[in-house]
Amino acid sequence: MKTFARTIAAACARCLCYGGAALAVASLLMAAPSADAASPRTDLLSGAGNGWLASPNGVDGWIPAYGPYPNPVTMPNPFLNAQGIHAKLMWYWPGPGVPGAGSPPTTAYFRHQLHLEAENGQKPQIVALMAADDDMTLTVNGIPVGSYQLSAHMMPNGQPAAVAIDMTPALRLGDNQIDIRATDNGVYHWVFFDSYNINASPEQVLVQRAPAQISLVGDKDDFHPGDLADTTPKSQHVLDLQEKLQPTPAIDLDQPAVNQSVGLTHDISVPEGAIITSASVKLHIRMTGDIVDNDVILFNQSTITDEGLSTRVITLHDLLGFPPQAGATYDLIWNLAKTPLRNVASPIVTGQPDLVANLLSMLVSDKHLDVLLADDTMVDYSELSITYTSISAAPGDLNNDGAINRDDLNILLLGLNTLASGPDDPRDLDRDGRITALDVRKLVASCSQPLCM
Repeated sequence: MKTFARTIAAACARCLCYGGAALAVASLLMAAPSADAASPRTDLLSGAGNGWLASPNGVDGWIPAYGPYPNPVTMPNPFLNAQGIHAKLMWYWPGPGVPGAGSPPTTAYFRHQLHLEAENGQKPQIVALMAADDDMTLTVNGIPVGSYQLSAHMMPNGQPAAVAIDMTPALRLGDNQIDIRATDNGVYHWVFFDSYNINASPEQVLVQRAPAQISLVGDKDDFHPGDLADTTPKSQHVLDLQEKLQPTPAIDLDQPAVNQSVGLTHDISVPEGAIITSASVKLHIRMTGDIVDNDVILFNQSTITDEGLSTRVITLHDLLGFPPQAGATYDLIWNLAKTPLRNVASPIVTGQPDLVANLLSMLVSDKHLDVLLADDTMVDYSELSITYTSISAAPGDLNNDGAINRDDLNILLLGLNTLASGPDDPRDLDRDGRITALDVRKLVASCSQPLCM
């Protein structure tokens, strides 16, 4: 058996060890004719525009397959190898608009016609990686070639493993027809068929989409007081700070603040091995005191001396870019990748902050974020948003969504001209210890789409 066929057979054995289909597929591979090693093919890739037709019943109503079919959890990993993943998730969808969760039908049929010419006097070998949510059967020229059940190929990380299928024994020179029947009784139906990355590890073809983690403390009710959500969780650090702020008493959310403090804590839980690449806090606030232009935020690294002096603080003036005004309401955005800090709180805020700090590594080490506003700031809610990636993600994929695009560029720009979080900071693409324009250039050069759209 050729080296290539042996490699794919081993991959099949790993992927299909859950069921009897392993023997069937492996036998197909081992029985493959002594054709030249399979070559990547772009003519059979699943998705729109590649010749696949879809039908709700397999008899009529054939239309071009819809792709990429939206799925918030699983997506192809385009940076699996040097060639990238070119296939897309596809399904039957006649429109209008974009399909949503549970969009019908639950069973769909797919068909692809291809014409094969001899290569070096022999029938070419065609191998593909396939997967589906939840079940699919593959037929070539009326001959059953393989099947797939998501439940039998779910990996420990919750992602599906693709299956390698050698279609060569059922193919013939001349005209051929590939048919797929797929069924999903849940949501976000899809079929994946990749004839390009035949040397890829089937376990790495599909990856989990990593959305931003959102933590909301309070409720977005435009300062309506007295709700259960207005009593916030607080770390011991916040409680200690508030005690030292006395005689400035602590209050809950949605209560007017005049020489009073509002404190809360966001708990942070990201997957093991995740690397935080951006974090921001949105605070919906109202200035309810008479002297508000020196109001500050205290956080994990803030302290209060025995004399009552607050150190290492964030002023609202620095976050807003102008002094807050009494009676005004703001949506205040605190970018933790680039936070302006002042060494001490002072009665008058003047000049530039003492330093601009990257606080992302603090979130990883502390596993929480303390937010304490003092002393004339009424708070409706605090919303923490975090994006993260993994060490296995492609360089530049800063949110682990399998693509390098404007979303990743925006993450990089949020930390521009700051120190990296450490030697493994994925934003520091040139590994010089800083997030600079050189990192931006390297990311843009790696973008999946022109102009990094």
